[in-house]
Amino acid sequence: MNTKSFLISLIAILSFSFMMSSCSTKRSCINQMQSLAYDMRDNGAYYNVDDWKKAAADFMAIRDKMRKYDYTPAERRVIGELEGECARYMVQGIKNGAINTVMGIGNEIKGILDGLGIKF
Repeated sequence: MNTKSFLISLIAILSFSFMMSSCSTKRSCINQMQSLAYDMRDNGAYYNVDDWKKAAADFMAIRDKMRKYDYTPAERRVIGELEGECARYMVQGIKNGAINTVMGIGNEIKGILDGLGIKF
């Protein structure tokens, strides 16, 4: 093999490698968003305020990474669905957390009043 054909082969291999790594990185962003959505779905009931803040920060970080890539219309549809799921889980989690907090405070106040002998 002469030098010219070796260089052409090397350039072709490097180009292919860059294309493949670009695709896998682009796809990894989608996978990260999917993992975040699954985690919120499966574990959101156990999240505290700090967990929700971290989930929101992770969501924004993944979206920032996604802006670096051009996605096909089909990929954009999947991304939109995943973002919608994440948003839905965040709203549900925050709502449930607020309700649980209010109920917890209400029960605590009821316990204090019961301890004082005041009945409702």
